[in-house]
Amino acid sequence: MNTRKKLLVSLIGGLCLFVVLMLGMIGWFGSIAASMAWLNGEAIYVYPKKIDLGNQEPGTETVATFYMKNLTSKEISVVGEKSSCTCAFSEKNPITAKPGKTAELRVNIHLPKHESAYDQMISFMVAEPTRLAMHPVLVTATIPNPLPVPQNENEP
Repeated sequence: MNTRKKLLVSLIGGLCLFVVLMLGMIGWFGSIAASMAWLNGEAIYVYPKKIDLGNQEPGTETVATFYMKNLTSKEISVVGEKSSCTCAFSEKNPITAKPGKTAELRVNIHLPKHESAYDQMISFMVAEPTRLAMHPVLVTATIPNPLPVPQNENEP
């Protein structure tokens, strides 16, 4: 066999091996994104990265649900979350995911009354096996009919 054919056979063989390994990883981790997170050394995969609540009424209270897939062989816990306002919070912490399992992360959202948009970055604080890590997500919404801003400071 000449050198070109050997190279071609090697490339095809390598590609087939890569595809088989990726399919196995996707089966194990549940998605390409989770597999890539594991390959990048991440202990967890939080998804979705963004939730758009769509059009909402002023002052609406709702829940945004995220998921945390544990990519390790040890228990991992979300010990809290951080946002720039008190409008996004979780009532239940810590939330633990067993090895290879997925935990539900529910965040209570209180939308503004006087603004036309809501954009909030929330970072989940995760106690990973070797560190405390922050995993950011985004919640957005549109408030098409915001209430007028009160002229009297005593009004709610």
